Amino acid sequence: YTSTDSGVTWTARDAVRNWQSVSSSADGSKLVAAVYGGQLYTSTDSGVTWTAHAAARDWYSVASSADGSKLVAAVYGGQLYTSTDSGVTWIARESVKSWYSVSASDDGSRLLAAVRGGQLYTSP
Repeated sequence: YTSTDSGVTWTARDAVRNWQSVSSSADGSKLVAAVYGGQLYTSTDSGVTWTAHAAARDWYSVASSADGSKLVAAVYGGQLYTSTDSGVTWIARESVKSWYSVSASDDGSRLLAAVRGGQLYTSP
């Protein structure tokens, strides 16, 4: 679902899936969403249309830079993945862990990731 009036009304988008996490660019035009046991999806038109990316995995958390070009995604029981082209391509990073949550700075240069029952990790 997306809203253009601060959550007063909502419009259903895409299909029913096991959506796990979503993140948005600052202006709301670029979105990334994770499906647990499915793929990552991106939208460049504020959620009207969606494109699937990456292999099906247990995607658990996603985060976006303010302009939506730099993304990070966590696989629970897998690796962290990053994208610098708004989600078109993804590169595996870090080792296999129980990744639980990720966050990105406004410019996407700094990332934070949490391991369930473990530590916090920051990018260099």
